[in-house]
Amino acid sequence: MSDQPSLSRVRLGPVVLHGATVLLRPPRIADHEQWRRIRLRDRSLIEPFWSSSPLEWHERHTAKLWVRECLAGRDEARAGRRLAMVVEVDGRFAGQAELISIDTATGSAELGVWVDSEVARHGIGGLAVALLLDFGFGPIGLQRITAPISPANAATASGAARLGFRREAVMTRYFDAGGARSDHELWALTAAMVPPGGFAADWVHSHRADRSTPLPLPPTAERTGPPVATGSVIASAARYYAGRVLHMVDPLRASCVPTLDDRDRPRVVLRKRRLADGRQWRAARLRARAALDPNGEAPPSTWVDAHSRARWLREVLRARPGLRSTAGLVLAIEVDGAYAGECRLFDLDMFDRNARMFVWTDPALGDAADRVRTAATRLLVTYAFDALGLCRIATAIEPQDRDAAAVAARVGMVREGRMSRFVGATGRRADHDLWAVTVPDDTASHRT
Repeated sequence: MSDQPSLSRVRLGPVVLHGATVLLRPPRIADHEQWRRIRLRDRSLIEPFWSSSPLEWHERHTAKLWVRECLAGRDEARAGRRLAMVVEVDGRFAGQAELISIDTATGSAELGVWVDSEVARHGIGGLAVALLLDFGFGPIGLQRITAPISPANAATASGAARLGFRREAVMTRYFDAGGARSDHELWALTAAMVPPGGFAADWVHSHRADRSTPLPLPPTAERTGPPVATGSVIASAARYYAGRVLHMVDPLRASCVPTLDDRDRPRVVLRKRRLADGRQWRAARLRARAALDPNGEAPPSTWVDAHSRARWLREVLRARPGLRSTAGLVLAIEVDGAYAGECRLFDLDMFDRNARMFVWTDPALGDAADRVRTAATRLLVTYAFDALGLCRIATAIEPQDRDAAAVAARVGMVREGRMSRFVGATGRRADHDLWAVTVPDDTASHRT
């Protein structure tokens, strides 16, 4: 991110649509009153698609929680992981739009937006998304942006399609919204789909052709309460940063990496990686890479460099254990006491319920490779659901990798769709099939 502007200071626009000026800017503490007023008024439109919570709707829109949201957005923006913006129409707060889970290594991010119902039918939400897309594919350099959309949210799906998003998959029980985990459609855009003049220009042009009447502005809102007091801001900030400290010692960031084994298959063990594994790791990775290249092409020099023994040493010494770490939870697969591959649980979502998985084994295992990979995958999935409390685990498999698909099917995973130009755990950008398994309904209900 060194060559890119700080995400905490980004402003997008202004752009004029139907006579109204639309601007995206960072959120402010002073936005709380208008944010709360609109969200309470539009509850019936927002809550069915919003993350579930034990709190009542009005309790979720206090000054304390808004301050926490602003602070979290700024921290994530400084780290380059999130671009949280307020949608402003003619100087008035009118919603929020953001890119989250920004990963410049894979060139990916996820998009979310909501807007005031009084401007929603005039293309404002679509324009806000278009501005984010132009910035994501432009200055940030993303290659793929996704949007999970509830099948019941027909208006949002229609707007996504009009922007050029393509529906790739239906993700089973992906998100806990409106009080229960529900399926969501995966919509995606890639850099190759950017219009010649950009998304914002294309959106404005198409809407100018649709309507000629100016956007009706809502009447000036009366104040519903005093501004957020300085003392309240300080107290909320103190609670927020104290919570971040406590978050570092939860089980998902535990420093104690488990050793997992199966009594029915005692030969296969998952354990912490060791420095002594370096030589076997490099040789096994080279064999695994060759197995994925049927044409016998040599791997690029960058891939070889990334799998040097020196790189292994640095990675193991610098690694922070736990699912919340940058690399996620990484365990070595051991068969009869010998290193035989690795499994990785990573990309934990913001609600600590979904994660991705990647398991690979040394092709030198021969006919036993699939059995070992199946056993290791079962151990990891069981640990993720039972010990870590996850509700969904997904993995990306290249279509030609039939062995990996067979393993996924054996452990109960289901193919949900195909993702275009996705960067898998091997580092290659290509089409990948999305496979996933979810925790049983009765188990998940006790965790939400």
